[in-house]
Amino acid sequence: MSPLGVVVLIVLIDLLGFTVVMPLLAPFAEQYGFREWQIGLLFSAYPLCQLVAGPILGRLSDRYGRRPLLIISQAGTALSFLILGLSRNFTVMLLARMLDGASGGNILVAQAYVADVTPPENRARGMGLIGMAFGLGFVLGPMLGGLLVGLPVPEAWRLRLPFLVAAGFSTLAWLLVLFYLPESLPRDSPAREAARVVSWRGLADTMILPGVGQLVLLGFLSIMAFASLEGTLALFLRRRMEWNARSAAFAFAGLGLISAFVQGSLIRRLVPRFGEPRLIVAGISTVAIGFAALALASSTPELAVSLVLIGIGQGLVSPSISGLLSRITPRSEQGTVFGTLTSAQTLARMISYSTANVLLGQVSTSAPYWFGFTVYVASLAVALRFLVRRNVDANGGKPAEAGAHAVSAHGSVD
Repeated sequence: MSPLGVVVLIVLIDLLGFTVVMPLLAPFAEQYGFREWQIGLLFSAYPLCQLVAGPILGRLSDRYGRRPLLIISQAGTALSFLILGLSRNFTVMLLARMLDGASGGNILVAQAYVADVTPPENRARGMGLIGMAFGLGFVLGPMLGGLLVGLPVPEAWRLRLPFLVAAGFSTLAWLLVLFYLPESLPRDSPAREAARVVSWRGLADTMILPGVGQLVLLGFLSIMAFASLEGTLALFLRRRMEWNARSAAFAFAGLGLISAFVQGSLIRRLVPRFGEPRLIVAGISTVAIGFAALALASSTPELAVSLVLIGIGQGLVSPSISGLLSRITPRSEQGTVFGTLTSAQTLARMISYSTANVLLGQVSTSAPYWFGFTVYVASLAVALRFLVRRNVDANGGKPAEAGAHAVSAHGSVD
């Protein structure tokens, strides 16, 4: 298997572990009598620690290589799941979630690895494969978690078992990194030599590279909008459509499958023809229409149309932003930039989850999706301003490694 195939497989296995336990974390904590604020802390500890650690792990991967950081982060994730599955103490469980967040550089380092091993013209396809792994993980993981909870095991272990299975998945991914994944940055690579030491000044310097800050902002806004659906869809379906949890799970699965298909198959055909800039604009426009349709949906056919639009649109946006970002970023800065992007998107999810649920409870069932629609419109304005005025084109221009970040107008938005 090629290094690209191995790293995509590693991401898929890691995401399976993550998504197996996420729907079960709250009931698992609740069975030990934890209060609501404690359960909230267990959820927020991961993104908070990842927010801080993400750019640092990315910078370290630029300097010391992707493989060592993947080995460390996978080991931390496996250990955190094992601790969660065996512990009953709130403080210990909170520390385990913090460990998972602090070592949660798996995805950002994997994105930087893809940028290392793919030529510029195939970057969006490589990022699309990472996105496909995400989509499949978010479809298969919750289903597997539901099956595990239903197994005939002692009651005391029923909710513990998924955490132990997740630890097993993460251990398997760690073994794949250890034995099958070669380093993508040779020791004498100019990119590693050029990587600066970890410092917030270095991160600030990276963010002012031409185009990087704007694309990170686009990534932040797109995830903030989309996360308003992630955190509220099940409640929306129950209150608006009177669907049960099983039906909501199928809706999530369908959305994930559509997004995975677009990112894993269509994107590699569309990028050479249209370029990432046009796909970003088209994707944001499509998913914004989907959010407006979802806010207005009152029947199953209307719901299906809105979810299809959302799945297609988000499937276009995410890999196109990542692919274009990797193309305009010097090789020595890839890890840092993707670390910053991951942290920005983590912050976006933290804001959106809270905002969307407050809107759902205090305003209406449609309010979270009008909020998402508004954020998508704002991101579309940013995309048009950035991509049109700067003539960013992922299919032309000088190599980023050479320090040239301007690109030709071949792929600019009309």
